[in-house]
Amino acid sequence: MKLTSNQRKYLESLANHLDPLVRVGKQGLEAKIVSSLNEVFSSHELVKIKILDSAPVEAGEVAEEMVRSTGAALVRVIGRVVILYRPFTEKPCKIELPAPR
Repeated sequence: MKLTSNQRKYLESLANHLDPLVRVGKQGLEAKIVSSLNEVFSSHELVKIKILDSAPVEAGEVAEEMVRSTGAALVRVIGRVVILYRPFTEKPCKIELPAPR
């Protein structure tokens, strides 16, 4: 899924007040983190991932792996926080993206 800059800005504004639902710690990127992210995407379209200081991976690595494994769109990487968006497939979408210009 490809997002326009306008859509990314809109999703960033929605993500401002969200708390991270997934945290990557000292174990790094494990299969259970990807599976927990897929579970989170079953109830949320927009997700924040926090990479803790003790994590042996960088935010860019986490973003690439999560996008590849979940099929989500990367909204933004800010410091040690990754924001991902994946619209619902089996139920109506809660977030309506602005139309591309």
